[in-house]
Amino acid sequence: MTPSHSIDLVSPCTDSFRWDDSTIAQARDAFQQSDHASQRQYARDHDIPRATLGFWLRDEIDDPDLESEVKDFFRSRVGLCFLRRLVLALFVVFLLGGACGLRRLSDFLCRTRLNRFVASSTGALHELGKTLEADLSDFADEERPRLAEGMQHRHIALIPDENFHGGHVCLVAAEAASNFLFVEEYALDRTSETWTTAIERSTTGLNVTVLLLCSDQAKAIIACAYNELGTHHLPELFHGQRDLCRPLMGPLERQKESALKELQQAQARLEGYLAEESRANVCPSRQGWPKNYAASIAASQTQVDRCTQKFEQCEQNQEQAHQAVRGLGDDYHPFDSVTGAPVEQAAMAERLDKRLQTLEKVAQQAKRGDKAQESLAKGKQWVVKLVASIAWYWSVVRVCVEERGLSQEVEKVIYEKLLPGLYWQQAARLGRTVEERQQKAKLAERLLKDAWAADGALSQLTTEDQEEVRRVSKEMVGLFARSSSCVEGRNGRLALFHHGQTRLSAGRLKALTVIHNYLTERADETTAAERFFGKKPRDLFDWLLERLPDLPRPAAKRSLKATQPLALVG
Repeated sequence: MTPSHSIDLVSPCTDSFRWDDSTIAQARDAFQQSDHASQRQYARDHDIPRATLGFWLRDEIDDPDLESEVKDFFRSRVGLCFLRRLVLALFVVFLLGGACGLRRLSDFLCRTRLNRFVASSTGALHELGKTLEADLSDFADEERPRLAEGMQHRHIALIPDENFHGGHVCLVAAEAASNFLFVEEYALDRTSETWTTAIERSTTGLNVTVLLLCSDQAKAIIACAYNELGTHHLPELFHGQRDLCRPLMGPLERQKESALKELQQAQARLEGYLAEESRANVCPSRQGWPKNYAASIAASQTQVDRCTQKFEQCEQNQEQAHQAVRGLGDDYHPFDSVTGAPVEQAAMAERLDKRLQTLEKVAQQAKRGDKAQESLAKGKQWVVKLVASIAWYWSVVRVCVEERGLSQEVEKVIYEKLLPGLYWQQAARLGRTVEERQQKAKLAERLLKDAWAADGALSQLTTEDQEEVRRVSKEMVGLFARSSSCVEGRNGRLALFHHGQTRLSAGRLKALTVIHNYLTERADETTAAERFFGKKPRDLFDWLLERLPDLPRPAAKRSLKATQPLALVG
């Protein structure tokens, strides 16, 4: 019997060796100079096999469509650095920032003929993309603790919402003031326990206290706020306004269209009678009793006036309802949009009740049915919660300000000047029109100027106290989260990624979160991480560029002999 061979399963295989691109580019650059050394000497000095060096220098790109200058540039060290930055930008901007697929990236590389220098197959690009996802995850794991070190305690408001990718539940929660994403993950369900676990895990290691959850009136999120986290829940504006509009705006629009159609028909009859009378006056009269055009025209004119009045009434009802629903959003601010004065609970209740009274009046004039009345009844309950949230907000603000032990004069300036100035400075960019944004920006500028006047109470404080007042005031302004628009917008972007890639993997989803928090900038050139932590994070793009592996090389062309079919012998 032949004895079996012993196989050493412990000894590892020898790893394949590959010269890095920078070494190859450096060698080619060295022999582009007129006073370069011999190949043998260069190979000996840099510990490179002589045959390998010769292969690098002889290796040419066989493409007549590429200019020699382009070939020389991308095979040099400068060209290689540019190519690495370009490929990384393609992945970051288009794949991870614009919901673009690998096929589009491959098409870009082929059409620009960069596929002569970097592999453009989806397989090679997929491997590079997975490496970038892992690097992005490592960056977040390193950068978040670094930014959180020495962070002062903060009270924050979170805006949670669910997004559905097919049958999968994606939980998303952002901090209201900075738009920093705390939660963005898939979950098995959306119960209050699941939300609590996700929020507590996302705030681990951060010196923060969640005081508020602002969302649509989802029962699980409300239970998470009151029962699990012990925070306040604020019903946001958008869904409440939408619920008021649904049973009212549609019927009002249909009434307006019906009234317009009746008006157009009445005007057409009147114009017909007028034209017929004009023809009768020009043409010779026919035998028989003459037609009474005056009576027909008068009756038609009366009908036109009646239809015009009805149409104008429908148009007025629609406009009043539209302005009342929009006015709910305009009024729901803790500070007056004209004077900047604080708006307390009683004043807010009076303002919002007037808007609901307008809607009730419109519903009665339009003779709307039970659905509109039910919607208005729910709207009243919703308004009660909004007013209660205003009372809660001012109670929190007073506690935080009074804890500083400041004088009454300083506190008055904070309430009447500093807080409204910071609030409208933040809200000015959200105005509907240019005029509205400019008006709010000017109001904020005036209030802040008065708050920090040279002879004012705040200017008499020490530098440390002034910094503390600024920090606490910004924190209090950020607590008033009245809309979930930032999360709704994020859900829309995730839906684009899901549309092209179905369910996102955990690695891809975390990479998208890191791009949002640490790379995407607003018009003021700040990232969400910088706005939340108050520190500028390291440049994510440069960090990725330093760790980017060698780009995948394009496959060598096969020889004609390898592609030709074998001849049959026989």
